[in-house]
Amino acid sequence: MNTMKKTVLTIFCFWGSLVSAQTPPPVSSPEVLSGGRVTFRLRAPRVSEVTVAGDFWVQQNRVEKLVKDAEGIWSLTTEPLTPDVYSYFFTVDGVPMPDPVNGFIKQGIRTQQSMFVIPGKEAELYGPANVPHGEVRMVTYQSAVVGKTRRMHVYLPPGYDGSRTRYPVVYLFHGGGDDDWAWTTVGRVNHVLDNLIAQGKARPMIVVMPSLWAVDAPVLANRAEENEALFRRNIFEDIVPWVEKHYRALPGRANRAMGGLGAGRNMLPNFLWPSLAQFDSAFFVSGGTDKQRFAVMQQQYPGVIDDPVNSKRVRFFLCNGSNDASITSSRDLAAELKQRTYQVTALETGGTHGWPSFRRCFADFAQGAFK
Repeated sequence: MNTMKKTVLTIFCFWGSLVSAQTPPPVSSPEVLSGGRVTFRLRAPRVSEVTVAGDFWVQQNRVEKLVKDAEGIWSLTTEPLTPDVYSYFFTVDGVPMPDPVNGFIKQGIRTQQSMFVIPGKEAELYGPANVPHGEVRMVTYQSAVVGKTRRMHVYLPPGYDGSRTRYPVVYLFHGGGDDDWAWTTVGRVNHVLDNLIAQGKARPMIVVMPSLWAVDAPVLANRAEENEALFRRNIFEDIVPWVEKHYRALPGRANRAMGGLGAGRNMLPNFLWPSLAQFDSAFFVSGGTDKQRFAVMQQQYPGVIDDPVNSKRVRFFLCNGSNDASITSSRDLAAELKQRTYQVTALETGGTHGWPSFRRCFADFAQGAFK
């Protein structure tokens, strides 16, 4: 070996050993342990405090501190968790952040979080199984109402392309921190329906998941009403006609369900009530309204809420976590609707305001929809 090659090799080996000596090995986080426990870790020797929060705890907004060891690795191990898909985030000296060594990410329009799975029978519904699979398509359409090209996700049931069957449609809305991808990437709607349809527990259906943001997100409070008014027109003037033209959707309100998270508690008074003639089933998750606000809606939409034709026709599916901060308003809404003889299914999951509860709610709704 000539002198030049020996010199290059020596420098390369020295640099490699220097980098190896200066770069600590990566930590493993999250680590799913036996019995459903999870250990979170973060290497951050120069920070003062690290906390973790997530939707795996049954207490709303619970936060726990991690403990630092001699090597500067912060860690915390949870109590046993029920099998499910969970999300979490760290707060490092007051700054929220996803887990830097976990590539399983939950998107958001304002923040990002990390995710993990606790395997087990309870989680099987939310993952791919050896069953016929439907298809999720990301489609674009031109909105005359909004004046630009818009995007939505559409779930088509197993066997859609090889048949001539027409299907009922669920128009499923995301929440205030998400967009049109949320119910598939985090909500696992496609896996839930694939599995329920294969088990004979749900009717095959199309699910349309549009973006609620007719005004570019994040929508500030002073433009919320403008956004809601535009989206209400967008769904009925653009989206429903587009879907019924491009897919084999059964027409008419008897084959149309609407609802979801709906960007908070304004979905009911600002969207569902003024559009009640357009559907026969409403799916309302995590939220509600009290007696006083219900009275305001009666004045705002006279002859709609108390119309006996509507109360006999429209079915409401209300679902909320018993540890969700909005549980009281959800219970109040169920009571007000029942008092007016609406068909109401009201369920409580025992969870908080998070996707484990939302997924469970959708699975229950899907099993009773269009039957």
